[in-house]
Amino acid sequence: MDWAYTLSGLVVGFLVGLTGVGGGSLMTPLLVFLFGIPPVKAVGTDLLFAAITKAGGVWVHARRKTIEWRILGLLTAGSLPSLIHCRIVQ
Repeated sequence: MDWAYTLSGLVVGFLVGLTGVGGGSLMTPLLVFLFGIPPVKAVGTDLLFAAITKAGGVWVHARRKTIEWRILGLLTAGSLPSLIHCRIVQ
């Protein structure tokens, strides 16, 4: 079973590098359908991994001063209504 995980990671990594598609869109269905991992755990794992790697990317770009903070603020403000809506619906 360990080799299957390793091979899946290798194939997904290769496809991500080749196409630029996000790894979660490929690996999450594999975890659910091929390895029988519950969808909530597969998605949660992907979100945790994405949060960690994206935080590292933000840190690097902030140090290089390649972030347009004004645009980031506008995008964040635009996403707040959906966040508030999700809180109300739950």
